[in-house]
Amino acid sequence: MSEKTISFDEIHRDYCKFIDSCGKLNCFTRSNRVQNDKVTECRQYISVIKAYKKQAAERGNELQANQFFHMQCMINALISSLLMWVELKNHDFQKAWRFLVDAQEYTEIALKIMDYEGVRNLNVRLKTIEDVVFPRWAVYNSPSFVETIGECSICHKPFLECDHIENQIYMGRLCQRMDRKIIDLDHVAFVEDPRDKRCIITKVSDQDGRMKDYFTLEDTGKLKDDNAPMQVEAIVLNFSDLDFD
Repeated sequence: MSEKTISFDEIHRDYCKFIDSCGKLNCFTRSNRVQNDKVTECRQYISVIKAYKKQAAERGNELQANQFFHMQCMINALISSLLMWVELKNHDFQKAWRFLVDAQEYTEIALKIMDYEGVRNLNVRLKTIEDVVFPRWAVYNSPSFVETIGECSICHKPFLECDHIENQIYMGRLCQRMDRKIIDLDHVAFVEDPRDKRCIITKVSDQDGRMKDYFTLEDTGKLKDDNAPMQVEAIVLNFSDLDFD
């Protein structure tokens, strides 16, 4: 019995249908149950896409491997978008914000491979959600620290000893510096254009010295330190574990 083969065009048509089915659920009013079920389906579908990507890489077909990586990133962007809506409805706004930023980063990497109207539309939609749904962040946190160079996620050599370039895509994988260790934390600065938008202010003191949740402006029941003219609580460092392999 001969094994059934499937063409790239057939895989792509199936992918487009699947993406459309995800898009229909990518809004606030869909139920959490339906959205969570779709997230489970998405994760199963990514396993299939990764299997195709592995086959393309084994054949040395970098163009196809990168196209499958694009699909992987787009599905991950939609997973993050769906989970953002779920967490918004759960009133876990900090987690919802992280999922939004995850979706934006997946979309940006997808655009490195293929740039077309559908990806651009999702990118614009995510930016609109950021501007309309969440508070405007006047500043973010930017930590200054000394760290080890780490190793390359592609060849696993010390990063200074390999020929790969950070944030470039090779055979369906994003080159990143892995296993970095922080040696010393120097300071944290407030910046308007951060490296990581997950590093946000989460609580801030008001004129009466009461600490307010920055998302909801609800009183947290805490008071700021007496000697501080203003006090904030914030996320100053984040290690994301996005699926770029």
